[in-house]
Amino acid sequence: MSMIDFLNANPLVFYCIIGAASLIIVTKSSDLLVYGISNYAKKLGISDYLIGFLVVSIGTSLPELVASFNAALLKQGEMVLGTILGSNMFKIPLLGILILICGAIKLNRLSIGTAPITTLILSLLPALLVIDGNLSRIDGIILLASFLVYIAKLWYKEGKLGKMKKNVRLENIYKDSLIFAGALVALLLSARWLVHSSIQISNILGVSPYIIGLIVIGIGSSSPEIMVQIRSVFKHHSDLALGNVFGSIVANSTFVLGLTAIISPISISIKILLVAFIFLAISMLFILLITGKDEINWRHGLVMTSFYILFLLSEWAF
Repeated sequence: MSMIDFLNANPLVFYCIIGAASLIIVTKSSDLLVYGISNYAKKLGISDYLIGFLVVSIGTSLPELVASFNAALLKQGEMVLGTILGSNMFKIPLLGILILICGAIKLNRLSIGTAPITTLILSLLPALLVIDGNLSRIDGIILLASFLVYIAKLWYKEGKLGKMKKNVRLENIYKDSLIFAGALVALLLSARWLVHSSIQISNILGVSPYIIGLIVIGIGSSSPEIMVQIRSVFKHHSDLALGNVFGSIVANSTFVLGLTAIISPISISIKILLVAFIFLAISMLFILLITGKDEINWRHGLVMTSFYILFLLSEWAF
């Protein structure tokens, strides 16, 4: 039996291969996008925290954005919310694992400011808007406006601190633009195939699209952030690591979900999302508590990681 005949006879294997290949391309293309943008941001004198919160977080949210767009256009509302919530929840153990590896991360409370509180509020805003079972275009506009207002405040604070440089010469802009465009095209195409293969896998296995989005796409689309977190922590840029966690959660909950709802409104039962929203709220409250300290140690990392495992078990049980 040839390989083609084997794949035709085993569609689950075929779609798993397509999904895995798509994840690899999504990861690599997103990494190229983020790396290039963050390098130019550093040349402009933007702080590690704002790079992590604004530049890297939006860049690493591109996989979720493209995947959510495709899922919404295919009327897969459960997969859209599953992807966003799964990605947001995965940020918690990702940070926890890095803390376990490093042993401890020192915090700069001045640069963090009220970010954890704002992240908690904005991450739970979709729960209030979808309580009627619909995420309409009006809801999408509210989410997107919330994101833009918060980013404007961050940018104003950064400029007020006087760290940004003026008249910076950006070299090799033409070459970098081509790399950016190529990586973006690869990301768009691979994310589309990732959603398509995930839908087929959920149909074959009889698993809810929400669970597929929550675990497969949610975790897979967060893979670019793994390298960002590793680089930032081991280069002693802990502000970038924390900014990336907060920024990604805010970007997913407002920017990604807002744009998706504006293009294609989503209908879904709040009961399906209840467990994820409860665990996300508790996780953010825990982070809010520990960021008031001078240092996050391995015990906090262990709690974050264990809590995520409990979350997955709860989703499976309910």
